[in-house]
Amino acid sequence: MTTCTITDVQRIDFAEGEDNSIDEHVLTCDACQAFLADLWEGQLSTDLSEPVMRVVGLEEFVIAVIKEGGGILARIGEALRVYGMGEESK
Repeated sequence: MTTCTITDVQRIDFAEGEDNSIDEHVLTCDACQAFLADLWEGQLSTDLSEPVMRVVGLEEFVIAVIKEGGGILARIGEALRVYGMGEESK
């Protein structure tokens, strides 16, 4: 097991976005990740669950509309092919 040589000051600077020189190190260091998790825990004063769920719901709605719209366009295309050009469907 390797010992982490990153200081708490470096970790705090990283957390505040002032130092990105340890980005790659943080990705693989359990000690740094634990420190940052403790540092960031409870710092968000706003509950984002409701706005996030609204966005997720909107995304699902848009996907459903796009799928339905694609089906409608396919049927319109088939109708144009059959009735517009005089060909029969197979």
